[in-house]
Amino acid sequence: MKWTPQKHSIIRSETTREKIHETGYTVEGNIGVENIKKLYALYKELHNFNAPQGGNFYSLYSDDIVYRKKVHDSIGAILYPLYDKLFMEYKSVINSFIIKVPGPQSEFTLHQDSTGLDEMKYSPLSLWIPLQDTNMQNGTLCMVPKSHRFFHPYRGISYASPFHRFEDLLRSYLVPLDLKAGDIVMFDNRTVHYSHLNNSNTDRVVVMSGLFPINAKIEMCYRDESRLNSPIEIYEMEEDFLLTNKAFFNDCTARPSRGNVVRNVPAVSEKSMYEFMSYAAANEIVQTNIEKLVNIGHTMNIVSEPV
Repeated sequence: MKWTPQKHSIIRSETTREKIHETGYTVEGNIGVENIKKLYALYKELHNFNAPQGGNFYSLYSDDIVYRKKVHDSIGAILYPLYDKLFMEYKSVINSFIIKVPGPQSEFTLHQDSTGLDEMKYSPLSLWIPLQDTNMQNGTLCMVPKSHRFFHPYRGISYASPFHRFEDLLRSYLVPLDLKAGDIVMFDNRTVHYSHLNNSNTDRVVVMSGLFPINAKIEMCYRDESRLNSPIEIYEMEEDFLLTNKAFFNDCTARPSRGNVVRNVPAVSEKSMYEFMSYAAANEIVQTNIEKLVNIGHTMNIVSEPV
């Protein structure tokens, strides 16, 4: 498939736009102490986890729509004044909490975020904002630089990732981000990323926002892997899909029960590890070979509800 990612049109700074287009992510600015305090108070108000072995909670997975909307609206009320200075002609399709509860099951596996819009026309942007300093000890965000330009633009939870046969190799390219509380990580959803175990004694709390160009329709990809050579079906969804859909955790691999199929695309051939190694060499992507990120034997636990 011939495909070239579009630049992120919603970013006001041309320099920042170029950084993300080239590398897949950048750390740009900080939300400030007062906003951190407000967001942390919101986290404390709404969450009380019982996960003795640790785990990952993403507010998007909750079946409590009232809770999800409260999180989205409350985070937006705090951060939109700042976002308006950084972005233009954008919409926030989801504001959420991602919380890594300490313990041996708190790894979050290597992945790309699912397709959410037509990537032939637009590029999706995520903001990852920790409410405390993050590092390898408490499970910071780790990135494979420039990986957003290598894989195809059709990703979905119902079918295998294009790198599922060589995850171990990709891990050897991961770059951990040491961040200060409130730092704003901007990244292209296609960039391969990961977070290690939280080995501290407190929750690692992150605010996440998904930003799309204002004119982009909400889309998702589905493929029935039980049928040989089945196509990827592209569904157009309602504007509030990420706030009201109840199938992001339970039945997440099933055919969508809402939305309309607007087009089909042929199933994309998997990339090989040798193709990625060649791409990495040509684009000066350095193997970091960080032992904790390469030699993995942990279990990922997903915490489905906040209380």
